[in-house]
Amino acid sequence: MGDLPICQGWRNVPAGLYSRSQLADLDLPRVPAGPVRARVETRDWRDRKTTVDLHALAESEPSPATIGQLEAARRRAGTSRVCDGCGACPDRPLPSINSQHLCRVCARITELRERRVKAAADRIMVVDWARKILAPELLLPCVLRVQAIRRPAAPSGRQNPEAIALRVDAVDTAGRRLVGTTIRTAGPRVRGVPADAVDPATVEDQIRALLAAPVIVTWTSREDAPLRLLYGTDPLRLPSNPNDLSWRATYWRGDVDPDSHQFARRSAINPGRADRLLLLLRRMAATEIPDDPA
Repeated sequence: MGDLPICQGWRNVPAGLYSRSQLADLDLPRVPAGPVRARVETRDWRDRKTTVDLHALAESEPSPATIGQLEAARRRAGTSRVCDGCGACPDRPLPSINSQHLCRVCARITELRERRVKAAADRIMVVDWARKILAPELLLPCVLRVQAIRRPAAPSGRQNPEAIALRVDAVDTAGRRLVGTTIRTAGPRVRGVPADAVDPATVEDQIRALLAAPVIVTWTSREDAPLRLLYGTDPLRLPSNPNDLSWRATYWRGDVDPDSHQFARRSAINPGRADRLLLLLRRMAATEIPDDPA
């Protein structure tokens, strides 16, 4: 018995394997007539872990119920075996979704429609944010990219997470270049430090003026943290930037995975430069919002 296959969840149960209760719930019920062929690890109605025996459909037999008994049981149950969406009549019971009995295809279509409506609402939210960022009355907003340059890997292959330089790229919302420089955070002779990297003190006034902008748009919420730390900000009081673009761009693009209904593996791609972040921001703000997003 210990050698039986164990399935992790119902989605991983191979076709042709049914639990005793699933066989009994078929439109024309059956009963197991062979040994247990596998088990599935799942959760019961109390959300407790449990293991359920699985039988082969090919080794099952019709239940002893007469057709009269089956018809009477159907009337007592009062449940529909016909899909309200397309009229399909599956062997398995139909789940109730939004007070409708739906087959798997119609249930999937309903779920995707609901996800599409939510995605449209999310897009409206981030478009409104982009328009506010680019509003003429907003003073001195800037778009900032900070890229940490790491120390090259050791001959052993070991990676060193320490940043040896910061590439800083910033534009204002009119597209004018505010900063475009590489600042070294290690000595000039440290292996891997870019040849054009400057001492932090030489651009301190320029960077401090940049960080004093009332609104700064970055790709990620902590992207400007290394720059702020370099110029003396208390790391314990360092807030995350509320105007990060990454997740908002993901919502705007709306590239939802139809299987998971999530943005996993479909997140918006980092534009890479401050001027391209600005272009993305402009495109978001220029998006037409339909009167009825559904």
